[in-house]
Amino acid sequence: MTPEPSAEGGADLVLLGAILIWSLNFSVMKVGIGEMSPLAFPVLRYGFGAVVMALIVRRREGTLRIDRRDAGLFLVTGILGITLNQLSIVFALEQTTAANVALLTATQPIFTAIIATAIGDERLGRRHWLAVALGMAGVALVIEGGSGGGGSGTATATAVSGATPGASALPVGELLALAVSFTAAASWVTIRRLVTRYSPYRILTLQMIIGTGFLLPVAAPSLVAEDYGAVSAVGWGALAYSAILAGVVTNLLYYAGVRRVGASRAAVYQYLQSFLGVALAVILLREPFGIAQAVGGTVVIVSVVLSRQDPRLLARRAVRRGVGAARARTGRET
Repeated sequence: MTPEPSAEGGADLVLLGAILIWSLNFSVMKVGIGEMSPLAFPVLRYGFGAVVMALIVRRREGTLRIDRRDAGLFLVTGILGITLNQLSIVFALEQTTAANVALLTATQPIFTAIIATAIGDERLGRRHWLAVALGMAGVALVIEGGSGGGGSGTATATAVSGATPGASALPVGELLALAVSFTAAASWVTIRRLVTRYSPYRILTLQMIIGTGFLLPVAAPSLVAEDYGAVSAVGWGALAYSAILAGVVTNLLYYAGVRRVGASRAAVYQYLQSFLGVALAVILLREPFGIAQAVGGTVVIVSVVLSRQDPRLLARRAVRRGVGAARARTGRET
């Protein structure tokens, strides 16, 4: 049955609200790690978020149990999607602008396609390889445009190496932003093996618990040394926003919207996340943003749109695979 127009409109507002909260979180996290240790921030954020999500899932589903055979997959997605991902993003935000991070993390679907192809889950066609090449060209433009801006990782890398500032300086922050995309993509490829057996909420909750558990030993010295009394109300507000709104509320909203309008239509809203993230960072944090970054970001978004698989094509492929498997079974049985 086709949803009522009013129901679809409500779902669109829900999805837009989730994307807006996520977009603002780049700037909010930038503020947060300026107030406390970059290692302490994600542990506090996801530690609190994991507790809240666990309570919600226990109330909704009655349990957080998983099949023992899936423990390895949950372990991998927790380490990739939370531990390594959060280490990458907090240090990326420390080294470069929130606008650059917002732009470069838009490459996640491209990395997802590459990883899925590498492990045999998908097969990229000519159009998708073109999208990958286009996306990398956009990344190069963003890095080139951001290398002269304030807070760029090139300055830190130059200071550490003692080299003369110039084009050869390593763009540490931008490379870490790409690591954010890569770890998120690798985690999503793993999650796709779990979504047929568990709800998105249970997967997310266990991912938070496992990922935070592996973050804790790394961040323990920073957590102990942190001067919590020196953190301002703005810093605590940034932590609360990232933990509650960006970490819990957005996921509840987004998956509710996906159930109403479908994953393909919901994915369209994700294209807005980078542009909104950049706009908010420039407006609220007064970050520098040049023509090269704007052009590069546009190229990245175009490449992501181009890399998206046509749902109708995927459906036809699934049918063909199903028919082929049925024929194979018939051949074996006869």
